[in-house]
Amino acid sequence: MLGCVMSQSVDAQSAAEEYQVKAAFLFHFVQLVEWPAGTLDASDRSISLCIFDDEPHRRELENTIEGKVVGMRVLHVRLLDQRQDIQGCNILFLSRDEGRRQAAILRSVHDLPVLTVGETDTFLADGGMIHFHLDGDKIRFDINAAGADASHLRISARLLLLATSVTHTTGIGVGKEGYAH
Repeated sequence: MLGCVMSQSVDAQSAAEEYQVKAAFLFHFVQLVEWPAGTLDASDRSISLCIFDDEPHRRELENTIEGKVVGMRVLHVRLLDQRQDIQGCNILFLSRDEGRRQAAILRSVHDLPVLTVGETDTFLADGGMIHFHLDGDKIRFDINAAGADASHLRISARLLLLATSVTHTTGIGVGKEGYAH
């Protein structure tokens, strides 16, 4: 199913459609990532995708994935203000508009079981886990496996195979070593 999403073209699409496709990716990422035992509250039965309340494409993200069922859990979008703690977030999406504060945000969740997904060119180097980018008219993604490992998240081999590249770097100013498929 993720392969179908990957084949969607964004060339003639609006920004709204681009973010609907990215929301579909986020939904599928949740299906292909395993959080450490006890991270997802068994009684709550929800998964929280956090975005900042000033996110320009929040409506597209909310409308596409709010309330979607993933296994036995329901995916909810949680809005954060700039001062709000990221505690309780399972996924954190940082758009290119968060570039100026991205490094600080990623440092604040380093080693926490929060899947970080973003769009800036420096996202993986700053310690993010999954980076969206355009390849011609298609949305692609790269993965920082070391970032996920540091947060005790397990990314499935299927998702790793679908990535344009997989990097093994801890980010946050530490040396880099990587490979691409």
